[in-house]
Amino acid sequence: MNIQSEDINETRKKITATISGEETAAAEKEILAEFAKSAKIQGFRPGKAPLNLIKGRYKKELADEMGRKLMGDVYKEAIKDLQVMSVVSVEEAEFKAGEEATVTFTFDMRPEFELPDYKGLPVTVPSTEASDEEFQRTKDYILNQRAEYNVAEKAAETGDYVKLDYSGTVDGQPVSELIPDNPMYGDQTNTWEEAGSEDAPGVRCIIDGLVGMKAGDEKDVEQTFADDFQVEALRGKTAKYHVKVHEVREKKMPEINAEFLKGFNVETEEAFEQSIKDDIKSQKEHQANGQKREQVIQALSGKIEFPLPESIVENETQHVLRDFMARNMAQGAKEEDFEERKDELFAGASKAARDRIKAQLLLSAVAEKEEIKVEQDDIQQAIMQQAMASRRKPEEIVKELQADRQRVAQFQQNVLHNKALDFLVSQATVTEGEAPHVHDEHCDHDHEHEHSHA
Repeated sequence: MNIQSEDINETRKKITATISGEETAAAEKEILAEFAKSAKIQGFRPGKAPLNLIKGRYKKELADEMGRKLMGDVYKEAIKDLQVMSVVSVEEAEFKAGEEATVTFTFDMRPEFELPDYKGLPVTVPSTEASDEEFQRTKDYILNQRAEYNVAEKAAETGDYVKLDYSGTVDGQPVSELIPDNPMYGDQTNTWEEAGSEDAPGVRCIIDGLVGMKAGDEKDVEQTFADDFQVEALRGKTAKYHVKVHEVREKKMPEINAEFLKGFNVETEEAFEQSIKDDIKSQKEHQANGQKREQVIQALSGKIEFPLPESIVENETQHVLRDFMARNMAQGAKEEDFEERKDELFAGASKAARDRIKAQLLLSAVAEKEEIKVEQDDIQQAIMQQAMASRRKPEEIVKELQADRQRVAQFQQNVLHNKALDFLVSQATVTEGEAPHVHDEHCDHDHEHEHSHA
């Protein structure tokens, strides 16, 4: 077999394999001998029929099997000593015994590059200790979650919950006609609002206007919406709302007593407060770890440039686009929204795909240099993490993996990349401060569906 190689670009090769007539004849002879062992020809015992009869009876089957065998042999010989990432195209020949045949492959190759220094990469993360403000906000949230709201014969105060009706008009036209799909800014019946709440998502003038109102009260309030308000039909307009209160419920905060503390598995208020601080610290440490991972891979990527295989970039770009569109359509976006921005979206997806593929190649190189391996415990841990994240049983994920060998290989590659990334984080130079904004929504090395090619 004669193999000729031609470089199309820095990462793409054209491989031409020529099989001699002697090789095609030998392949047919070998396959014919195998067929003869079990071929059923009337009048002959298995293995005793003349070869010319077998060739006539099983002509198509012999040709198919010879094609499969020779293509397998040619492919193995073609990729020998090559680091192939994808098969771009194959130009097959028709194999005939005793005749020369040529097969042409186009491969995208793993790019060659010298791994830059990857230890001591700079990382900046904020303090993981709970600030006084964070502690108080979390404590207030916990207490508010357990507060009681009792019917009160009084005017509503800030923090009380109020049951009410309201309807709005703009220049005499009902808001419900202007925006029929958004009733929060139009008409509501027997709805609840937290009086005076700064965080409530409703109409500001109504929420503030409820303070001082009691059951049976009615009044009119006005709201002028900003010129850049999220609801286009209300931008720059002034709406008048008629408000009627049905009921006021007074907030009663829980008493921090033995029964309350028992729900948090602590015995003292000091231990309760410490548990809040510990939880905040744990959350901030988790966030900091994510920031470290993002920063180290971007720091490493920023040290080197190398060409990326075109077919891999194209496939990954399409994957990013499909994922983006699926997530946005699940939130109500329409196909025409994407069509209007298709050039912008494609450019963004292409950049995200290139960043992701580059990161995968670098992580593979780090894993190889450091001899990082994927052990069975790593696979089991990754399956458990994925099961917890997706709220599924680990057995379901194992079953899916067992049904798809390619997915198993991708899963193992993802685990390897994550181990390499953990290694980079462990070797990073970490300082405390305001973390730089380096997040890329498409570059998530913990994501189950990451398409690994490296």
